[in-house]
Amino acid sequence: MSRFSEITKAKISIWHFLIVFIATFLSCSFLYLLAIPIIFWMVLGESAESDRIASLPFNVFLGEWLALILVLFSCLALFSINWYKSNLQQAKSYVLTAVIISFCYLLRHQIADFIIERWP
Repeated sequence: MSRFSEITKAKISIWHFLIVFIATFLSCSFLYLLAIPIIFWMVLGESAESDRIASLPFNVFLGEWLALILVLFSCLALFSINWYKSNLQQAKSYVLTAVIISFCYLLRHQIADFIIERWP
């Protein structure tokens, strides 16, 4: 049996999955909302030149997608560690977390608009 079919048939521990998902969600939120804007502000400062630098396509890409890239990279690293140790239950948790976080991250603006509109 191949490793891919083994990982699809492996049962996950719900507690491990929830801990991984919550930690990943909180770290992605922290990076997107606090860390990346503060780092950009500390590096660029406040001036007309910094506004020009911040509007460059590469910086816009980093500002929007760096949080997801870092979180997916950490999930990939932890997945590969568990894959080589043949700990397929935990490896599957990291794969599912990466898929769910990626989907939610792509729809982050729509989710935020929905929550703000429904807030009393």
